[in-house]
Amino acid sequence: MLMGGGRISYYLSRFIVPLGIHVTLFELDQQKARQLSEMLPKVDVIWGDGTNQDLLEEQGLSQMDAFVALSNRDEENLMTGMYASRCGVPKVIVKNSHTTYSEILSDLGLDSVISPQFITGSTILRYVRARANRNGTSIERLYRLLDGKAEAMEFIARREDPYIGIPLKDLTIRRGTLVAVIVRKGKVIVPFGNDHIEAGDSVIIIACESGISDLNEVIRK
Repeated sequence: MLMGGGRISYYLSRFIVPLGIHVTLFELDQQKARQLSEMLPKVDVIWGDGTNQDLLEEQGLSQMDAFVALSNRDEENLMTGMYASRCGVPKVIVKNSHTTYSEILSDLGLDSVISPQFITGSTILRYVRARANRNGTSIERLYRLLDGKAEAMEFIARREDPYIGIPLKDLTIRRGTLVAVIVRKGKVIVPFGNDHIEAGDSVIIIACESGISDLNEVIRK
């Protein structure tokens, strides 16, 4: 169930409906609701106030697997998300444009929070670092964690990288960083000392510092 018929809801619906996920979407504006209904024929678009508790229950909120509050009003996203959580919805995701609310959301148990500004900033950082490191192992994805105090970065290992095939225990790992996950041909590996990196592996690094732009800055022979 999605609350708010903005661009995020539209593209999210287009992404998940082909996966076999049934989507109910609330939009307060009648004209926009009609347009969404035409553009998303397989989505149940409801013209109504997604903050109305009676309407939410009427549309089966308590039976939903997930509730995502994506309106342009952070306060309504927060309150409706809290209500959905109280109704027993297993996964509640709230869009929040004000970073000052992050601690409040955490205290209230709403730990699944998305911030468009934060995501945009991370995307720009990834692009800038990739441009600055054209000859190295560039960042595929970058996420800032803990209010920017840490970063999670995804790299794709190259065949010519010097650490390929060597057990992690025999390599030098940069201080303050962790090789958190290796994804090899769709298989997720939580690495230990005897595990190694192969060419084409997706390597997820967690770092307690900013500025890393190359996997070779993290892992050395």
